[in-house]
Amino acid sequence: MTYWRSIFLVLLGACSYGVLSIFMKHAFQLGFTPFEMSGSQLIFGGLIMTVMAIFFSKQRFSFKYLLLLAPASLMMASTSLFYHQAVSRVSASLAIVLLFQFTWIGVLLEAIVDRKWPTAEKWVSLAMLGAGTVLASGLSESGIQSVDMVGLIFGLMSGATFALVIFFSGRILPGMDPYLRSAISISMAALMLSIVYPPTFLVNGQLLQGLLPLGLLVAIFGSVIPIFCLAVGVPRIGNGLATILSAVELPTVVLLSSFVLQETVSLPQWGGVFMILAAICVPQVKWRKLFSPSHDLEQERM
Repeated sequence: MTYWRSIFLVLLGACSYGVLSIFMKHAFQLGFTPFEMSGSQLIFGGLIMTVMAIFFSKQRFSFKYLLLLAPASLMMASTSLFYHQAVSRVSASLAIVLLFQFTWIGVLLEAIVDRKWPTAEKWVSLAMLGAGTVLASGLSESGIQSVDMVGLIFGLMSGATFALVIFFSGRILPGMDPYLRSAISISMAALMLSIVYPPTFLVNGQLLQGLLPLGLLVAIFGSVIPIFCLAVGVPRIGNGLATILSAVELPTVVLLSSFVLQETVSLPQWGGVFMILAAICVPQVKWRKLFSPSHDLEQERM
């Protein structure tokens, strides 16, 4: 797996997670609850990845993987739990902004663990991501009024746990077969979430009332594709860069809201989208070569 293919996979995983919002909005319009959709996302996602692991995994299952991957699974379940709690208490735009705090949290976490200060490019990228996120979410226009503090805390916790999902994807068993890794991680996350929110939708007839197809879609775009892509790409490009690349999720949400849901997207929001996309590109630019081309040409001639 090459460096640029790994970058593509991380971007694909983040975009896939952004597509999730389209199906979630449709499900809510039909009357399904966030808990039903969150449970469907992890349970069906775990089942799909388990089947794929049986046919495609080149690595055998071992019970030791359950213990080693438990932290990643716990963070997956926690992110889903905290984010849905935040959405139920604060506006959707603020909840997205709070979730996107995973960008600087992830870079800071990598710096602490590796004892290496982030590069100037990453700092510039984080600053642009912060400004772009506020603009793209529409928060700059709506403002923050009478914010529920419990919802605020849950939102920040969702950002922290999502940063840990990316972090563990690159640190725990980085060489493990991605099919087997994804199957175990998602399945355990589903089990952990079921302890808090029992999946009653499996037996109360909701599946036959339209939940099943939607549940499969949110599982594919919210668990299978993003978790598998992170499992493959993050170990090869590092946690810090993967965290920054994952910010493409928000532009995906805005673009789909405009072109698919026909929602009005303001000029500042479009500006935020382009700022986030530019921020993602910043760490990839070879700035020294860009600003000193003559020096590089002299080296090549020598």
